[in-house]
Amino acid sequence: MKDNYNVQTFVQRMEQFIEEEQLIPAESTVCCALSGGADSVALLLGLLALKNTLSLEVTAVHVNHHLRGEESDRDAQFCRDLCKKLNVSLQVYHCDVKAYQEENSISIETAARDCRYSCFEQETGLIATAHTASDNLETIVQRLARGTGLHGLTGIPLRRGRFVRPILFAQRVEVEQFLAASGQEYVTDSTNASDDYTRNRIRHQIIPMLRELNPSVEETVTRMCRSLRTDDCYLENEAEQAFGSYFRDPARLKKLSEIPEAVRVRCIIRLLELHGISYDARMLHKLEQLAEKGGRYQLNHGFSCRVSKNEMILVRHDENPEIVKRIPMKIGSQSLYERYTVEISLICGKKTAKDFIVNEKFAKCLLDYDKIIGNVILRSRTPGDRIQPAGRDFTVSIKKRIQEEIPLHRRSTLHFLEDQAGTIFAEGIGVAERVKAVADETERLLLVHICRNGEEASYKYEKE
Repeated sequence: MKDNYNVQTFVQRMEQFIEEEQLIPAESTVCCALSGGADSVALLLGLLALKNTLSLEVTAVHVNHHLRGEESDRDAQFCRDLCKKLNVSLQVYHCDVKAYQEENSISIETAARDCRYSCFEQETGLIATAHTASDNLETIVQRLARGTGLHGLTGIPLRRGRFVRPILFAQRVEVEQFLAASGQEYVTDSTNASDDYTRNRIRHQIIPMLRELNPSVEETVTRMCRSLRTDDCYLENEAEQAFGSYFRDPARLKKLSEIPEAVRVRCIIRLLELHGISYDARMLHKLEQLAEKGGRYQLNHGFSCRVSKNEMILVRHDENPEIVKRIPMKIGSQSLYERYTVEISLICGKKTAKDFIVNEKFAKCLLDYDKIIGNVILRSRTPGDRIQPAGRDFTVSIKKRIQEEIPLHRRSTLHFLEDQAGTIFAEGIGVAERVKAVADETERLLLVHICRNGEEASYKYEKE
């Protein structure tokens, strides 16, 4: 017989947690990341129990990593059967995690996570993941072992973008009790029993010892994270203001001595992240010493850091901005930079061209082919570049527009087209007035599409 008290208690605690943390607004679409394991099944049942109360539309998504052969397929089928029984719409994705791991030279755990979240991003609405207080404790221990700062000690975030964690309040034992009381089965990942993975060793060897010292260690750490999160939020706001005041384009952090130490390291992190430079606690400690004493330090990704006259400067060595790459443009695919592909198509017919012109998605990537003068060159930035943007009656400095509109991580890999009369296309900025496409007039259309690893290249500022 089901224990209605335990079932109701779990659901009530979940509802209270969602309301207190304002995780899920009423009338939201919530997609449950469903692995078939205990945590995710409990999450799905909890969301369905609150469906009417919070006016939710609940869906589910499952990712088959194909790492455990028949067991992976078993998990996918379990999720299909469960969602069919519960009348929940389910989307199943398939990923070749091993191929992704080899291609990117990362751990299998990181590869699986990257693939999983990439699939999740394709779903609509909020994405609910089944992280628990026990997962949070394991994460804290893992970060302590590897080295972390205040932000790392805040644990798993309650929300990040569209991702929310509605059962982060619950311990794993509570989840299992809830499922037992509900009479609900779940699947078990056989790799959870192995100590080949770092998190499993923490779960099997370290957490039991912590519980001997403090049986309520999950609750204690949860309270600690909540307190530290408040402090971290305050310092983040201070760092955001300081970085805005002391950062100078493209890679300078000025007046280091005026920035409080607790804020300065966060400004340094922002400087590194702007340039796509990975970091760890050891590197941050070294850069903090550099900020105090001056000198030079070799970073990764072809960068070094130099501090002199109270100013930190990042210097890139793997690309000389004075060297301009130039190749003849051709219809089809070609590459100017590693990881980027330029797709150029010629669209013929006035009626066909009009269909593309009115589509705003391509508004900055369309040129009237018949207005181009002579041969076209695909190239990188050149000193003194200028362009007369479509709709303007004057020319502008491309360098200035790049500084105003293009994020740092894209500035060294932008694409340009020029004909015999000058620049006709600047990536992220637009096309020249003299070659702009006009509906009902343009008969041959040049369509420029720039991709990064199969995805549309990003040159817009994005906020988390």
